[in-house]
Amino acid sequence: MSLPSFNIQTFDELLEEYARERTDPSWSPVRLGWGSIDADLRGVGAGQVLGVAARATVGKTWALASIAQNFTERRDSGLLILSLEQPGIEWTERQFAIYTGVAPETVETWAREKEIGLHVGDFTERFAHARVVEDSVSLQDLPGLLNATSAKLSVPLRLVLIDYLGLIGMTGANAYETASGLGKGLKIVAKREKVAIVVAMQLSRAGGDGSEPVSMAMLRDSGVLEESLDFLLGCWRPGKAMSLSPSEAIALQDVMRVAVLKNRKGRDGRIVDLLFDSESRRLTEPSDPFMAELEP
Repeated sequence: MSLPSFNIQTFDELLEEYARERTDPSWSPVRLGWGSIDADLRGVGAGQVLGVAARATVGKTWALASIAQNFTERRDSGLLILSLEQPGIEWTERQFAIYTGVAPETVETWAREKEIGLHVGDFTERFAHARVVEDSVSLQDLPGLLNATSAKLSVPLRLVLIDYLGLIGMTGANAYETASGLGKGLKIVAKREKVAIVVAMQLSRAGGDGSEPVSMAMLRDSGVLEESLDFLLGCWRPGKAMSLSPSEAIALQDVMRVAVLKNRKGRDGRIVDLLFDSESRRLTEPSDPFMAELEP
């Protein structure tokens, strides 16, 4: 009976690999595009998984689309978007709205009036190394999908965005076991395929109406899910609280509050207010100098 082959390394070998990787001009971790959060996380590296957890309607998909907009400033890296909840053309409408800085309804109007081409600019060039898959995907099929995507790209595939975790096919005896298996499985895939994964995650009903601060305990059927993640961001919309005065509701209507709930690379606990653009719904961090470099 043959034994599996393991890569058994010394610290000398690992330190040499670490130094070589960190000094390679082509190496850099994935930045989300939100300066304060990126400063704490120091980027999501190959083999790491970041969860974006929130209740429905808080804006998880907009968060992922905003990350895609920021990431594609890098023209040397590939991106795969698994749009498992909505059709690819619906994701495209949102992505195009973010790129052009207009409301999704405006994009639809352009399409109806056959004016999309007048506003394309360098959108398709910017997203030339991005691919979208809307088909159902199981955890077992994910490595093959990543390899097939890589074969279609002229640059390395570095980032996979998944919307959302609960729609990845996975069998388990119960919801607890399924969620736990997904968490461990994504981590294994990220390490083997050397990609960073950012995955949207649904909170349990303990998350209320999405206006309350998010905690680890709110993860739906989490099991060991949180243990498998390298990073976890909890997101809520304080402006949705019923107890707010009219003036408070107006002041908070475009705010997504984000807490760093887990950070393998350092400190957690930071809370940052991100702002939705009132038209395009792109999420940015106010007064973040990083964003000035990413405007199309």
